[in-house]
Amino acid sequence: MTLFLKDDTQFLFFLAVQSDGVHSVLKTSTAKISKELEISQQTVSRKLRELKRDGLISMDASPSGCSISLTSDGIELLRLQFFALQKLFQQNKNRVLQGKVKIGLGEGRYYISRPFYLKQFKNLLGFKPFFGTLNLEVEQAELAGFVSALPSIEISGFETDERSFGKIRAFKVLVEGKQPAAILFPERTAHKKNEVEIIASINLRKKFGLNEGNKVRVSRA
Repeated sequence: MTLFLKDDTQFLFFLAVQSDGVHSVLKTSTAKISKELEISQQTVSRKLRELKRDGLISMDASPSGCSISLTSDGIELLRLQFFALQKLFQQNKNRVLQGKVKIGLGEGRYYISRPFYLKQFKNLLGFKPFFGTLNLEVEQAELAGFVSALPSIEISGFETDERSFGKIRAFKVLVEGKQPAAILFPERTAHKKNEVEIIASINLRKKFGLNEGNKVRVSRA
């Protein structure tokens, strides 16, 4: 299995497959990887050092081998590759995402109102958001196909004296074909993978008279 090592995503993909998932820890050795990929141990060692240096993997070495796991940046790189591949197979599909309103716990209000996030929302998304999110329950496959064709906007994370706040991946959309908004994918979230958070400059539930279970259409901006 020869790997084109100039592309980090291919090496990350190999590590994720070997560990049975992007969130698992791979216990291996450079010798094992070398044999599997049909490349030298020196090349494997160099590539692993580069990936660790670039913040794409975490690695602990010992005399018996090494433990490797993908970092959040490494997982994000693979996720973007996944979306790009999906775009090739789903062109002209999923131009509209439909979901059902799900009443949240109100946690979105707290995170959205952080000044460092607010400044970026205004600069990168073009609006100052209402302090609250519209939560939708969607089909996970439809969601992936929908966002795969949208430009991704990164909202940087930050730290305070009390805690740290993770990065957010945002996609500009229209709610019900008219209201500019954005789907948010926080780096850290308690939401399930089939739930999305949407922000806008106004209270979306109030504007469209939405209650739990109501259907909402989201389209590309």
